[in-house]
Amino acid sequence: MGPFFLLLELLSYAFIVYLPLKKKELAIVYLPVIFFSRSVIDPVLPAAAFYFSMTFLIFYLVFRNPYYIKQNVPAFLLFLYFLALLPRSTDLVFIRPYVFSVLWLFTLVPLISTIYQKYPREVLFKELTNTALIMLLMFIANVAVSTAKGFAPSEMYGITTGILYGNVYAAGFNILTFSVFTIALSSIHHRSIVNLMVLVAAVSFLVLSLRRSVIGMSFLGVGIAYLTLLTREKAKMFVLSGILLCTLGFVVYSATDLADSFKERYELRNLDERALEEESRFLEYELLYKDMFVYYDYSPLIGYEPFNSWGNYGRGALEDRSLHGDLTSITHSSGLIGLLLYLLMVFTAFRSSWRAAETRTDLCIVLFCAISFAAYTLTGRYTEVGSMMMLYLVLLLPLAKNEQQADEELTEQEAALAAT
Repeated sequence: MGPFFLLLELLSYAFIVYLPLKKKELAIVYLPVIFFSRSVIDPVLPAAAFYFSMTFLIFYLVFRNPYYIKQNVPAFLLFLYFLALLPRSTDLVFIRPYVFSVLWLFTLVPLISTIYQKYPREVLFKELTNTALIMLLMFIANVAVSTAKGFAPSEMYGITTGILYGNVYAAGFNILTFSVFTIALSSIHHRSIVNLMVLVAAVSFLVLSLRRSVIGMSFLGVGIAYLTLLTREKAKMFVLSGILLCTLGFVVYSATDLADSFKERYELRNLDERALEEESRFLEYELLYKDMFVYYDYSPLIGYEPFNSWGNYGRGALEDRSLHGDLTSITHSSGLIGLLLYLLMVFTAFRSSWRAAETRTDLCIVLFCAISFAAYTLTGRYTEVGSMMMLYLVLLLPLAKNEQQADEELTEQEAALAAT
């Protein structure tokens, strides 16, 4: 696996250099590729090199968009608030990855809104499709190499044979949901057989991961993408695309041992025990309420300590289990102040997208992102900056200019040049 990881790592740093030089502000669309590559590899270079490179790239985007804050003020306030909370941490080195992830996220959310309003929708969707395609191809390549090498360090759900996923684990799969949705939209509206084949292969591998939320959101994403074709004019395309997708799925199902592998892994996962885990996930809310309002173990306003929930809530009722749900994790880290600002940030982004939505596709995008956000908020890990950023990159597409607006601005610019 070493050569594969080293190649990906070197390519990711080359990509960081390439993006501002060639893509300018559109570099923001490709950042999830870099984040996802980090969940695939075992890095060789020091972590500080990655933190510095990504922070420099994000500052480059901020420099080009100095008034980005007004697009989502709660996000900027969250950035400042989490910085103010850092002195309360007892181990800054341990929480460093989470700190950089959330600070990057709180900066990127308003930046996405700002940059999207400068470009035509077709341009942005093409770039986002490229991002999604790169990540799905990276995922497929990782599965192929990991399976060939028998590489499964995490042994997710005890799976150690057959299709393996290497270092991609748990919430690391979440980002692929939005890639599947984007490629499904692209395949349907631009009739790309290559994208469709990549989509079928990626979804087949995702099904065998037994990540229920990811599988459910991926199939939902494909379904909602097809809803955009439900018009009289596109009825023929809807039927033909559906037949083609089902045919490809049947070929994969028949030509491989997909069904047998899924059955074997379903039994291996032992969902009866997983039900206890889900029960604990919902028990978190009660435990935090008692911590803050019954026992007064820590302040309900500012929480306990940033990113340090392992064994530090519920008076050890769940031993060293960390908080899983996003709402409970944010509340424990930053209190009700942080939770309120986080919800306001999310509400601001969704409201902006909803108000800008003009077409059936726009409404389907908002619907899919709303359901995905709710699902992943319950299952947790908002610190997965790649998947969270991909959510907002998809969600805020309605803010982009339509072609008519772009043509009008181009005409105005040409007229101004002619006048001079």
